[in-house]
Amino acid sequence: MYTRVDEAIGQLLNDAELRTVCLTTADKNLRRALDRRVRAGALVSPLPGLYARKQHWLHGLTPTQRALYVLGALHELHPTWRFCGPSAAVLQGLSVSHGLLNTIHLAVPPGSGVGSGEPYLRHSIPDEEAAEASGIPVTPLLRTAFDCMRWLDFREGLAVADSALRVGEISQEELVEYVDRMRGGYHGIAQARMTAAHADARSENGGESIARAAMWELGFAIPDLQVEVPSPFSGSGLYRVDFRWRLPDGTEIYGEHDGDEKYLNPNMNGGSPLHAMKSERRRESGLTVSHASVLRFSPADVADTEYFDWLLRYYGVPKERDPLIEAPASGDIIVPEPPAIELVPVEAYGLD
Repeated sequence: MYTRVDEAIGQLLNDAELRTVCLTTADKNLRRALDRRVRAGALVSPLPGLYARKQHWLHGLTPTQRALYVLGALHELHPTWRFCGPSAAVLQGLSVSHGLLNTIHLAVPPGSGVGSGEPYLRHSIPDEEAAEASGIPVTPLLRTAFDCMRWLDFREGLAVADSALRVGEISQEELVEYVDRMRGGYHGIAQARMTAAHADARSENGGESIARAAMWELGFAIPDLQVEVPSPFSGSGLYRVDFRWRLPDGTEIYGEHDGDEKYLNPNMNGGSPLHAMKSERRRESGLTVSHASVLRFSPADVADTEYFDWLLRYYGVPKERDPLIEAPASGDIIVPEPPAIELVPVEAYGLD
C-alpha cells in the first residue's frame, strides 16, 4: 500500500539524487520512517542519518560517486566543516583509491583538539586560504596533495600527486617548491618530497600512477609516458601507449595498463565490450609490427608484487637501481599458472 509518507520520502530521495547527495533530515519521525525502510532493504544508510535508494546506491553509482554523495550530505548537515586529505582530494577531482574513501578526513584549527572517531579523522591544519570544491570547504589543492603524499603510501600518494598536476593547473615545480617550504614538524615529509619529485601530469589515471610507483619501488627503469607510436596501417594514424621503454639496442617495450573501464564504460568502449576488444586487438597488431613487445597488466597484477616483478623482468624491462622494496622470494623465478582461457568472439578479430 503506497502511503503519503512513501510519496513524501520518494520526492525527498528524488530531490537528493538531483543534488547528487544522500538524503538527510532533521525530522525525527521522518528519520524513523527512513530507518524502517533501511531495515526492510529498500534504502541504504552509509552513515547514520544519511540515506539513499539501495538500487541506485549499489548499481547506479561508482565508489567515487558514493563518496561524493556522502561528503555532499555531510556538508549540508555541517556547512562549516572543512575537508582535507583524501576527502578533499576526491572533492577536487583527484585520483583516490576506492579503499581510502570510507574514512572522512576533517581539518580543524590548531589547538582545537584532534579527537577522532570512526569513520572520522580530524587533523590539525591551519586555515591557509579559503578554498572550495563544488561549494564545499576544502584545503587548497597544494595542501591537499601535500597531506596525501605524506599520509598515504608511495603508490597511493603518487596517484593523488599525478592527478593534482593533471587537473589542478599546477606544475611539478610548484608542487616540489610547496613541499620544500613545509619544513620540520610534519610527519612523512621525506616521503612527500620523494613523491613530489616523481609526480607526472602525463599519467592518465590512478591505476597508471600506482603501476609506475610500483616500478620505481622494485628498481625498474621508469618508462616514458603516453607515447605516440605511428600506425603501420595509416600514414597519419597514431597509437598512444601508456608506457614505453627504449632499450640500448633500439628495441622497444610497450606497457599497457588494463583496467575494466575501457571495456565496460560505454563512453570508452565504442558502444560495446566487443567493439573495444576488436579495436584493442587491431591496435596490438599494429604495435607489434616493429617487433616491439607489448606488456599488459591489470591492477591486480600490480598489487601482486612478486608477479609484477617477474613480469617486468620476463619482458626485459631493465633495473636501474636498488629496489626500495623486495619482491617476496619463494625460490627461483616462478612462472605463474596460465590464466583461464579467454573466450573471445571471433568477431573481435575482424573475421566472419
